Amino acid sequence: LVEVKDFFFGLVGYRPVQGLGSGVIFREDGHILTNYHVIENAEEVVVVLSDGRKVSAKLIGADPDNDLAVLKIEGKDFSVAKFGRSENLRVGQMAIAIGNPIGEGLKNTVTVGVISALGRSIATGEQSALRDLIQTDASINPGNSGGPLLDSEGRVIGINTAIIKEAQGIGFAIPIDKAGETADLIIKGKLRRPGAIGISYVPFDQTNKKLIEKRFRINLPVEQGFLITQVFSGPASKAGLKAGDIVIAINGQEITKGANFTGLDLKVGDRLTMEIYRNGRKHKVEMTAGPIQ
Repeated sequence: LVEVKDFFFGLVGYRPVQGLGSGVIFREDGHILTNYHVIENAEEVVVVLSDGRKVSAKLIGADPDNDLAVLKIEGKDFSVAKFGRSENLRVGQMAIAIGNPIGEGLKNTVTVGVISALGRSIATGEQSALRDLIQTDASINPGNSGGPLLDSEGRVIGINTAIIKEAQGIGFAIPIDKAGETADLIIKGKLRRPGAIGISYVPFDQTNKKLIEKRFRINLPVEQGFLITQVFSGPASKAGLKAGDIVIAINGQEITKGANFTGLDLKVGDRLTMEIYRNGRKHKVEMTAGPIQ
């Protein structure tokens, strides 16, 4: 049990609960994996162990974009959870959620269900989302956030993270393959957060060019590229990009059919040089990717 502010977020709003959260000890030296939103803005984090002891915890690091954080408590030879492999999961197999719904009075509550779906995405903000989640009907309640989702052999397959506020039997967990890898990077100080430049765009090529021209009432002077439809506050706006600009190349590579920004795998700090068309002329624009807002 992690005693901090806990916010279970869903598709339709927030459900605030004071002082609740769960976590998983995954190293014998006291490293704990939990959700970032469990410890976000916490002035103090206290961990209640399974034997009832309360110990202070230190925040080692976090990945807000993936809602993960690593804590550390003093001590050694802790019993640790065994990680499974989320890449081998199948819809319909058993899923077991463990956590502390509503507080210490119901600590270590076990609920059982199945994996309802894989690869789910849920919005967490206007321009952010958690992706590739496990969906389960095992009951997940305030206080379970950050706790483990287990398979039938007791191996951790996910970290419980979210519920849909006004629905029953729909919960989500971060796959343990992703969570474990992220935790290791946090501990090593090598985590690079996903980056963004702050634009909305529409890719086009010969197959949809006329449709895009008609929809946006614009003449596209090239056969393929990205039409920028909106620029938000961030690297792109600072670099001078505008709605209506057409991106034809990034870092010297021409935009090809089927290309998108996701394929760039941007990280915070990555440098980009874009070649764009604006008012019939080519321009080069440089920027540095920032954090996802």
